Parts: sequence; C-alpha cells; structure tokens
Amino acid sequence: MKKLLILIFLVLFPSLSFAHKISAFVDVEGNTVSIESYFSDGTPVKHAEVIVYDSKGNVVLRGKTDKEGEFSFKISKPGTYRAVVNAELGHRAETTFQVGEVSGESQVTKSNEVKSTESTKRTEENSINTEELRKIIRQELHPIHVELLKLEEEESSISYKDIFGGLGWIVGIFGAFMFGYCYRRRNGNAA
Repeated sequence: MKKLLILIFLVLFPSLSFAHKISAFVDVEGNTVSIESYFSDGTPVKHAEVIVYDSKGNVVLRGKTDKEGEFSFKISKPGTYRAVVNAELGHRAETTFQVGEVSGESQVTKSNEVKSTESTKRTEENSINTEELRKIIRQELHPIHVELLKLEEEESSISYKDIFGGLGWIVGIFGAFMFGYCYRRRNGNAA
C-alpha cells in the first residue's frame, strides 16, 4: 500500500521534480567568459558553485554565481572548456565553450607587429566600440535567454492529460492485478 501511495504521488506531482531544473548560458568575449544560470522559471541561480574543466577534465577554476546568477572570469589559454553549475539539492547544469582559436592558430610575424600610430588608434577606437556593442548585445539577448528558458520549461512540463493518462495506466494495472487475484481465489476455492 505504501508503494502504491508513493507511485500515485509521483504521478500526480511530477512537476515538482522539474521545478528547479537549471540552465546555463555562456558568453565568451576574447578571453573573458561570462556564465549566466537560471532556474526553469527564469529566476537566477544565486550563489551556486561553478567549476570549469579543461578538455582533459582538469579543474581550471572554481567560483560562485552572484545574486544575478552570473559568474565572470578570464582564461588565458585557448581551448575547449566545460563549465558545471551546481545549485542546491543536486540541481546541475553543464555547458561547453571555446576560448580563442583552438586549432589553426596563426602566428604573428614581426612585420605585422609594427603598425602605424594611426592604425593603432583606429584599432583602439574599434575595440572600444566593439566592447560597447557586445555589452548592448548582451543586454538585448537577456530577454531571449529568459524566453528560451520558458520554452524549455513548457517542453519539459507535464500536462493534465499526461497525469490522467498515467492515472489510467495505474488503475488499469491495478485492475488487471485484482482480476488475476480474484480469478486465482475463485479457481483455488472451486478445487
């Protein structure tokens, strides 16, 4: 009876297991990496542990998300990395990202290193504009991240149709069990 009650509870309240699913989004700008993590309802994952691994599985760094669910850091070595966000009660999100050029890195020759002051100034102006542009893009993408989380939640949520279908299966299996039980009893008593 106890097992049946647990089974009924799990069928009736499956959304509790999906209530705190988390997602993590990574934004890489040069060698600066920013991770944003959210629960399925769009609230930020506050003070969650973040562990970053290199492609060989070695821990590169550890940290914690802030009150906005964000964690930023710098990685000097180009490569493929994996970030794991561990929230309370075992909730976890994992994502991979690349920093710099992983293969086919080009070496800068000495002739390319010498530039005129005018082109250097243009490059600095462009990098400032690029940084401002990236900041604006990040701000504009934030609502899209939230919408993606909502869509992900809708796909993983269970509808009432699913719940009643599950209850139908339970009642059907219980009915088949009771039919077999009563059939055995009747045939056992007749002999």
